[in-house]
Amino acid sequence: MNATDALCQSNQTFNFTNQSCSASTPSQYSHIDIATFMHVLPSIYGILCSVGVIANGLVIYAVAACKKKMVSDIYVLNLALADMLFLLVMPFNIHQLVRDRQWVFGNFWCKAVVVVDVSNQFTTVGIVTVLCIDRYMAIVHPSSDRRTVQWTIIINLLVWLGSFLLTVPVMLYAKVVRRQQMEVCMMYLDGPEDMYWYTLYQSILGFIIPLIIISTFYSLTLYHVFRSIRRVKRKQSVWAKRATKMVMMVIAVFLICWLPYHVIQMINLSNNTPTIAFIYAYNISICLSYSHSCINPLMLLIFAQNYRERLCRRNAHHSLHHSSKLTVVKAEGSSVTNEPTNRCTAN
Repeated sequence: MNATDALCQSNQTFNFTNQSCSASTPSQYSHIDIATFMHVLPSIYGILCSVGVIANGLVIYAVAACKKKMVSDIYVLNLALADMLFLLVMPFNIHQLVRDRQWVFGNFWCKAVVVVDVSNQFTTVGIVTVLCIDRYMAIVHPSSDRRTVQWTIIINLLVWLGSFLLTVPVMLYAKVVRRQQMEVCMMYLDGPEDMYWYTLYQSILGFIIPLIIISTFYSLTLYHVFRSIRRVKRKQSVWAKRATKMVMMVIAVFLICWLPYHVIQMINLSNNTPTIAFIYAYNISICLSYSHSCINPLMLLIFAQNYRERLCRRNAHHSLHHSSKLTVVKAEGSSVTNEPTNRCTAN
């Protein structure tokens, strides 16, 4: 859980870092500076939400424009859908920040928003993980008959189901709690021990284990690519390196966006007196984790040539459809109609 608060029953003193159950000392930091900083966050989240919805919408449109889907398209589509779902509930979190964390949408929407928030983390990391495994299979074992669109759909459905099951603790503890004469949507835990185990649960299953799997399969893929450079023609080796480039960028963005958040989460377990620098770092790490849903589609639109081509061809087809067909008159007097095609190219 990122933007929503957390509170422990055994210690009603709320820690400004949102995830700690220990008591904080208000005199250690300037409330004015923090209040100013917190009022900037809704604007940042609003920009991320707007850009992310547009970018993910374009990616979904580009995949839908291709009639014959490829295996990589299924992963990209599910990644974009997961990010889009999360971005569509982000306005609830923005509204809560604008209202100084007061929640006005009731208990049902509190649970729903928190569940989508947390499940997005598990879903995206799950898709990135299986995408890395798929890239390993495509390059190291290209003749495998299990790498089909049908199997890929099943794998992605299992990822969605698994991420939903992993949010069961969130469903149990997320609720609207009355605090300081206002209602706040938060994870209401039983004590510091529950906060400790929940943080470990989220970090191990949502980051550490996937990171180990990703690192292992990507290292094996790179080893195979570089070992094959001497054995195959230059054109084939260039293709292999190009095929791994996009997955490497996806992994790099994942690490940049999520590593600071999980590191600070672990530090926060033993941080009883947070400084103003720690609070700034904590909230910046949340912004980074949220930006993952925005950077992913932008990266695909900027660096993946096949998705740019699909959008361009679709737009060209759309403009020609609403105008007259382009007719080229030959010297003999006969005419030839040039109609755009909508082919799908793989990166």
